[in-house]
Amino acid sequence: MTFDYAAYYRRPQDVKRLQMPAESIRWLERWDPPARSHQIVLYLGCNILRTPDLAADVVAVFEALGLDFVAVAGVQFCCGVTWDHYGDVAKGQGVASTTLDRLASFGPALVVHWCPSCDVHFSDVVTGRDQAALPFRVTSAAAFLAELARAGRIPWKHPVPNRAALHGHVGRTGHHHGQRRAREDTEQVGDILRSVPGLDYLGAIEAPPDLDYDCGPSITGLEPRHWRSIRAELWSALQATGADLVVTKSHACQREWCDLASDAIDVRCYISVVADALDCRGDYRSNMMREIKALAEAEGLVQLTRRNWTSYGLTEAEARDLVMRYDWSGRAPELPPP
Repeated sequence: MTFDYAAYYRRPQDVKRLQMPAESIRWLERWDPPARSHQIVLYLGCNILRTPDLAADVVAVFEALGLDFVAVAGVQFCCGVTWDHYGDVAKGQGVASTTLDRLASFGPALVVHWCPSCDVHFSDVVTGRDQAALPFRVTSAAAFLAELARAGRIPWKHPVPNRAALHGHVGRTGHHHGQRRAREDTEQVGDILRSVPGLDYLGAIEAPPDLDYDCGPSITGLEPRHWRSIRAELWSALQATGADLVVTKSHACQREWCDLASDAIDVRCYISVVADALDCRGDYRSNMMREIKALAEAEGLVQLTRRNWTSYGLTEAEARDLVMRYDWSGRAPELPPP
């Protein structure tokens, strides 16, 4: 069966429109020849749009740091990993080549990857297997922010009075770039959390190799019962640290863990912790995926998200159809089984 790329890339857009008002979007999803160059391209990826508040938090943090950057996201800037994963190698190469050209058009000295999958795909495939040359340096958002934190160059505004444990990864056995990304994320996010005022960083609890470098592509190949078992075991270990905050390191991990939060222990992505400490978040609701997964009822979701979908010009009937297109209760959001 041919993979339905249109449905795959429609899903982040659908979910974004339920969670993020149009006026709060401060990144580009359509490429046009840029009017000027930028020192940095913040490369957000595609699937972060399923948790658009995290995309907004990353942009808000970069703005608070006074950086000369442009943020890009979505299918017009896809790294090509999806086509490659489903065997459309030539198409994936073409998508990656187009994206490289579009990133280069901004004239950056540095491209900062948010998405672990984009980073690993660029390392494994684009510059690895396909030997593409990059006209700019690349790094990850965690590494970029950790370097600033270690140098004392993040202008913290507020303490974050939590005891925090990190949900970490080790990478799949034999997947060297995934292991590299997992190891670097644990180290870099750890350094960021150590620098946040008021935060007591308790260390990382690492997932088994089955979960590779984050909870995105890794869990799609796991039987749901096995995934729930792994998550429950890890959650018990995280609670045993005495943490009142579990920190995730990617949008995929946040999406798949946020529903475990309670009054006793919260679940937040590290970039949201940074945004809290910088007091830079805009006019949008943080961690809305948790509310959506907790509710998981069509009519309630339509009402909960009304401010957001109306900003895109959707009617209530269109919003209801959109909500009913997905299963919101588990690995959120998924198309229901046929």
